[in-house]
Amino acid sequence: MAKRYLAKLYSKYFLIILSALVLFFVGLDFLQAFKKLPDSANLQLLYIFYRFLHGIDILYPISLVFAMIGLKVMLIRSNELVALYALGYSKRAILAPMFLTSLVLTFIYFFLHLTSFTYANEYADNIRKYNSLQSATKELYFKYNSSYVYFDKLLPLAQEAFDIRIFETKGRNLQKIVTAKRAKFTQDHWHLFGAKIVQNFGDHIEVRRSDLNTLYGYKPKILDSVYEGKSNISLLDAIYALELFYKQKIDTQKLKAVVYYNLFYPFFAPLLMIIIFYFVPITARIASLNLFSFGAIVFTLFSWGVLYTLAKMAFNGALKPEAAILIPIGILFIVSFYFYKKF
Repeated sequence: MAKRYLAKLYSKYFLIILSALVLFFVGLDFLQAFKKLPDSANLQLLYIFYRFLHGIDILYPISLVFAMIGLKVMLIRSNELVALYALGYSKRAILAPMFLTSLVLTFIYFFLHLTSFTYANEYADNIRKYNSLQSATKELYFKYNSSYVYFDKLLPLAQEAFDIRIFETKGRNLQKIVTAKRAKFTQDHWHLFGAKIVQNFGDHIEVRRSDLNTLYGYKPKILDSVYEGKSNISLLDAIYALELFYKQKIDTQKLKAVVYYNLFYPFFAPLLMIIIFYFVPITARIASLNLFSFGAIVFTLFSWGVLYTLAKMAFNGALKPEAAILIPIGILFIVSFYFYKKF
């Protein structure tokens, strides 16, 4: 009963804290961006909605830790914590329902990043900058097998591209040039409409026009996010792009950073909860609750800030993803396991 009670209370505190932080985030952002937003009420509501989702994305992990801190302060002030100890519950038994609940909530956060939830910030920025959900990526240049591809304009949401040029080479020789005014991504490839194909056979050049299917696997969001250096790409798209880039022998460091970030970063919150819980006082008589709360919040924000900064440095290519993400999370796991063994 006590474990169910603690899990229920923890979930309640988490929802309250997350809602409060996100609403504050959205309200502050809306006041700053209001003059730049379109006059359309529908677009303004969509902007608020996507900013709300982006706020959840940023504040979800630290809300898990803040919920534990808030719940523990409440239990101490009401003497419920000392009563649980008096009933024979150990520190591990009291931590377990909160830790397991935070793990379940973390897995929910993890699965959200398998969906278009990841692109909420991009959609909000598009509304503010372009008065539309859709933005155009211009002058995109990338490699495909032995070919070099140029898109003058890419519309990721519409999955369309305009003024396409493909230069196919063999060694140092240019074998084929393909140009098209418009292309559409269909299933797993780009369909070029009315493409002009100029092929060099060595002794003669052949020119013809026809529709053409090419660029297999190059999804619009991969082109837009990865080649433009954006880090807001869903985990599924990142893994797909990672496999594709391995085949193309293209540098994958930034993509690895995105994959590691989505896979491991969310779990810093449950690990941090173990460390903070070790220092939770039993009653308010033996320690200052205000001092404990302040210290726990500062420690949480500092840890979150360091991990987030290291991840951003990995996204920019300044640090290797293993050093920026895997090692810090690994150290946090070792430290939390050490404190857990001391309970």
